[in-house]
Amino acid sequence: MEKYDVKKLLDLSGKIALVSGGVQNLGKDIAEGLLEAGAAVIVTSRNQEHAEAWAAENGKKYPGKTFGMALDLASEESVTGCFAAIKKQFGRLDVLVNNAMTHSPDETGILETEPLHAWEECIEVNLTGVFLMMREYAKLMIPLRSGCVINMASIAGAVGRDRRIYKNMKPQPVHYAAAKAGVIGLTYDCAASLGHYGIRVNALSPGGVERTQPEAFIHDYADKTMLRRMGRTETDLKGVIVFLASEAAGYITGQNIFADGGFTRFK
Repeated sequence: MEKYDVKKLLDLSGKIALVSGGVQNLGKDIAEGLLEAGAAVIVTSRNQEHAEAWAAENGKKYPGKTFGMALDLASEESVTGCFAAIKKQFGRLDVLVNNAMTHSPDETGILETEPLHAWEECIEVNLTGVFLMMREYAKLMIPLRSGCVINMASIAGAVGRDRRIYKNMKPQPVHYAAAKAGVIGLTYDCAASLGHYGIRVNALSPGGVERTQPEAFIHDYADKTMLRRMGRTETDLKGVIVFLASEAAGYITGQNIFADGGFTRFK
């Protein structure tokens, strides 16, 4: 049996990966981490120009390894078209990271005033869109009997949120929690469905990430974590993603990994 050292197990050289919504925020960090580990990376955006701009910029450092594609998760035709293009150009997709999501501009974050269309828009992209991506990925990779999917879920899908920390800012809407809980359940059952084809499916549930929130919110949120801080962009998810995508996690499937500073276990 060939002996693999840790560096070889974590090496993604020769792999093709796709990160939906990979041009900004956590998706951008995820795509960067996969590139750094050696993978060729396709990022998608609803805006073709944004995806191509990401590919052009990162292609300067990683020539021949960055690709941009348009993808609208609210459109079945767009999802099937994206996978048809991937099959034609690459023949396979070793790693799929379902990261893209949306919020309705009309959502209130308050259950009793939330409009139905805000719920429907969120579920359509954040849950139904992930289902469509999983379905098309299965069609592509079942014949190859290999593959890895990482579904970006959230702590919102596992715990009820304390609205008292949302002072002077919009609370997390209930439809986001419902969609992410659905993603976690979808992950578990897709892992069971696809495991015998050699396809691993896991979810990653990040906690809150510090960006431009009010200082009072950052303080109150951090106080609810074991590590007493919010998540950090550029550092806190890249390593976990690379691990789950690599052979180092070759016996891990059907799991939901919390990267939340201990938030969900701190009482």
